[in-house]
Amino acid sequence: MDQTALRTKIFDLAIAAGDGSVSAAELTGANYSLRDVGYSSLSYMRLIDSIENEVGVYLDPEAPIEHYETIDTVTALVVASGVGADA
Repeated sequence: MDQTALRTKIFDLAIAAGDGSVSAAELTGANYSLRDVGYSSLSYMRLIDSIENEVGVYLDPEAPIEHYETIDTVTALVVASGVGADA
């Protein structure tokens, strides 16, 4: 999976993990900032779990919050955790 496809996958997982509290339009309008759309701690935990299940990479839920602020920082964290082109 290339980085663009991975980012799209994480975006979709973030919407699903929001459990109806965040729409794609809201997240896009907030420049993909999970914090700016009021993402809850439960939503973050769901997102981390979804990424682990769908992408197959472990993410530390206690990592600095900066890693989980936007779709781009989450994508970078996943890539840094070992997801390559064949993920």
